[in-house]
Amino acid sequence: MQKTTFNCPSCGAEVVFQSSLSVYAVCKYCSSMIVRHDVDVESIGQMAALPDDMSPIQIGTEGYYRGVRFSVVGRMKIGWEDGSWNEWFIVPDDGRKGWLAEAQGFYAASFEMDDTSQSIKTQSVPELGSYLKLNNQKLKIVDIKKAVCIGSEGELPFPAPKGRKTTSIDLLGPSGEFASIEIEGNKRRIYVGHYVEWNDLRCQNPRPLEGW
Repeated sequence: MQKTTFNCPSCGAEVVFQSSLSVYAVCKYCSSMIVRHDVDVESIGQMAALPDDMSPIQIGTEGYYRGVRFSVVGRMKIGWEDGSWNEWFIVPDDGRKGWLAEAQGFYAASFEMDDTSQSIKTQSVPELGSYLKLNNQKLKIVDIKKAVCIGSEGELPFPAPKGRKTTSIDLLGPSGEFASIEIEGNKRRIYVGHYVEWNDLRCQNPRPLEGW
């Protein structure tokens, strides 16, 4: 990963962007939300502290997905009407934009599709139970929900302030294939990957938790 260092426009503390894929960060000293431009940074507000949870993952955790090492550099906490889940922004050594979704002890790794020509071209939301073909895989839509960002920390590839609203669509394949479509206004972001077991991630530097 190529690191870039700036000073926080709000408090002057050093802010390190671990990855060139990251354009947004939260200052760990004053919680200012910072957007990186070509040669400078801009503060766009302040993020409230995230509530504690029992996740074994933290910023700085490293692991492996299908033999490729990745580093965790950021997190979004996402809420919906029946609970919440974590979306960890991961930067693999192969340079892809990746996410590790964590919900109730289940994990799914997925990576952003650069070519969305196979995907949703209309403004409508596809129906629950219907099928889409992504990366030459036929996947079934198993969940559609309204989601809101509770908070974020670390580095992210796009701004995710508290209150950011999206529609989240989950898709599954017959052999553990996983995909997620995030709809934010007219924007569509599509991620494809697989469900993974905690032990298979071979994580290093996990969050210290009593009993682990």
